[in-house]
Amino acid sequence: MLLLLGALMPAAHATSWPAKPLNLLVGFSPGGGADTLARLVARQLSMELGQPVTVRNVAGGGGIVMATTLSQAEPDGYTIGLAANSAFDGMPAITPLRYQTDDFDYLTTVSQLQNALIASGKAPFASWDEMLAYGREHGLSYGSPSPITRDVLNLIAEREGIRIRFIPMRGGMDVINSLIGGHIDIAWSAGVHQAFLRDGKIRVLASLNEERLRASPGKPAIQELGYPMGYSSYFVLAAPAGLPAEIKQRLSAALVKASQSPRVAQLAEQRMGFPNVVMTPDEITRFVQRTAEGYRRQAAPDPTAN
Repeated sequence: MLLLLGALMPAAHATSWPAKPLNLLVGFSPGGGADTLARLVARQLSMELGQPVTVRNVAGGGGIVMATTLSQAEPDGYTIGLAANSAFDGMPAITPLRYQTDDFDYLTTVSQLQNALIASGKAPFASWDEMLAYGREHGLSYGSPSPITRDVLNLIAEREGIRIRFIPMRGGMDVINSLIGGHIDIAWSAGVHQAFLRDGKIRVLASLNEERLRASPGKPAIQELGYPMGYSSYFVLAAPAGLPAEIKQRLSAALVKASQSPRVAQLAEQRMGFPNVVMTPDEITRFVQRTAEGYRRQAAPDPTAN
């Protein structure tokens, strides 16, 4: 009888879920693109599930601090997190962390990031070539919320003979404010910069996606500039690994519906310039695993090296 009751308890727990409010951890500080999207998704998710969804900002390391916190939560469907996929696939592959890619259940995506190398509208350069010329003479300071983006600038520094100093940022708005305030020369943006293009406060130097950006079609993609790279990336919603199957199905379905809702799609597409790309759990899991494997191969020592 005790064994039977024990076997039935997880099923009963799944049937009663959600019985209390959910927590959505956001890997960036308030005010940026990820935070804005997360709060709207939280409202839509609350409507889908009939429970409040509390947003908690856990900034740092381009999502690493949030992912560390998320990995330690109970896999009961009450704690989920949002960050760029690099926090889940790239960073665990190239640096020792307290979590690994497989420590999460991947549920869906909200949008495709619009990665760009940007500068202040008052910067003494307005194009890629002008930036290189300025950097060779003066050096450059580079800000980004994600340590993984150092790889791009390290390659540029080596190839172009430029000294580039990395400055960690706590989120998209920290990047924007630091550029406008003249504290850094250039920065990586996942898309929050698009709100500042029209008034000229920010300018795009190059797209860091595999293609040109919708909002800046006149600016070249990094591959056009002779660099064999490009970053297709997404805002990912994930949970601690080990969710009961029924809870995972219901939670992911509710998140997909919330992320595809007209209000979220309109915010992403029209107001923020983020393509509203919403993946199924299988699609985003395959993408994260494939990307992580690529980073692991890249980080592996060359067996032919002396």
